[in-house]
Amino acid sequence: MHRFAMPSRTVLVHAIAAALAIPSIALAGTIVVDGTTCTLANAIVSANSDSASGGCTAGNGQDTIQIPSNQTNIAGLPVVISDIDFVNSGVGTVYISGNGSGRLLMIGDDAHAPNVNISYLWFTGGTAHGGNATGGGGAGAGLGGGVFVYDGNVTIDHSGFSENGAYGGASSGFVALHNGGGGGGGLFGGGGSGAVLLQATGGGAGGGGAFGGGGGGGGTTWLNEGVPTGADGGNGSGTLAGSAGLASLVAPGSGGFGGGGGGGAAPGSSASQAGAEGGFGGGGGGGAGSGLLNFVDTPGDGANGGFGAGGGAGGSSSGTMPGGAGGMGGFGGGGGSAGAGSLPGPGGFGGFGGGDTEGGGGGGAGFGAAIFVRSGQVTLTNSTITSNGSGRGTGAPLNGLAKAAGMFVLSSLTNANGNDQGMPAQLPSVTGCANNFSFNFAADAGTTNRDNPDVYGADRVGLTLACGDGIFADGFGTP
Repeated sequence: MHRFAMPSRTVLVHAIAAALAIPSIALAGTIVVDGTTCTLANAIVSANSDSASGGCTAGNGQDTIQIPSNQTNIAGLPVVISDIDFVNSGVGTVYISGNGSGRLLMIGDDAHAPNVNISYLWFTGGTAHGGNATGGGGAGAGLGGGVFVYDGNVTIDHSGFSENGAYGGASSGFVALHNGGGGGGGLFGGGGSGAVLLQATGGGAGGGGAFGGGGGGGGTTWLNEGVPTGADGGNGSGTLAGSAGLASLVAPGSGGFGGGGGGGAAPGSSASQAGAEGGFGGGGGGGAGSGLLNFVDTPGDGANGGFGAGGGAGGSSSGTMPGGAGGMGGFGGGGGSAGAGSLPGPGGFGGFGGGDTEGGGGGGAGFGAAIFVRSGQVTLTNSTITSNGSGRGTGAPLNGLAKAAGMFVLSSLTNANGNDQGMPAQLPSVTGCANNFSFNFAADAGTTNRDNPDVYGADRVGLTLACGDGIFADGFGTP
């Protein structure tokens, strides 16, 4: 008969210590997209929240989203903020298609830099269109129609990008006497219009910006009657944007992930409000107009736009005072125009690639139709990037630039106009090999290795060399 002796206390202590030293196995979940009860949007929500959404199973740590069939009419997917592997689990090519209705995928935000792997998937028909602006507001930039990498560690392997677009927004019009300035177009929506004097008993309110656009400035007053207001900026990504100014002494709030509010007009002989600055992707609010006839009210200035967004236009005076200054565009965003007056105020300058002002707002830039990389680490291997297009946004009169229809990689941490809102603290790194670029078009592309129709800010030659020989694309450098 065998006897089992209890181990000594010393042996138990060592055993427990050894067990504690073994690394824990990371949690993981598998979510299968069926396109009906479990859509791709549901799957991303499930992975982000580690809870069930729609007919999808709950995520659980580093999740795998299996996509067995084509996903069409994709637009407005939730931002990916969790560690996710997107994989083709079907037979043959699986397409993620937007049919031109919006950006396909955005990865990371200000608080999350996830690890994301994409393999054997084809992204097509994604479109990023910067917000339009009127009344002198600067237009927004179109960035990353296929995939926008805000931040994160992203690997894309054996995948494809075709017929994706990135188009800058258009700016039209100018700020007439007495009127409020137009709000800047945002990365996600158009700017609000400035208010116009509607009748002798008061001025009008500025128009609200669309999703992420700046609110328009308030109008003028007549004989101190009425208190015209600026409009709220557009709502951005579920976060309330800047609120409108109610009167000259009540400052509008700055936008969060959205647009700044438009300035309120002064109810008499005092200064009208400036617009409020946009948050990330939000257009600057337009400045309010000033009084009529012999009033000497000072019009408000337009505010700066956030990353990818246009500056707000300055408000106009009655003609006895100089016009308000235009706001500066954020990266890729057009500058806001100055308001009219006895002298024009200074116009705002566009951010990198955004149009400057010369009587009207600047157009937005179109960058990275297939892939736009703001920050983080991206590895691109064995993939095809073909027939994508980046387009300029028209300005009044200066257009934005169109570059790198394949992949645009941020290559500077600052903008020449001094508006660095939303710029990352560190430049991104992009490496890769065995990729194929063809038939991509961008009107303002250069002819160098790091500035051409296929890439900007990355090593095109290195990205196309064969893998496996110790040769890999140089991830850093200035075009």
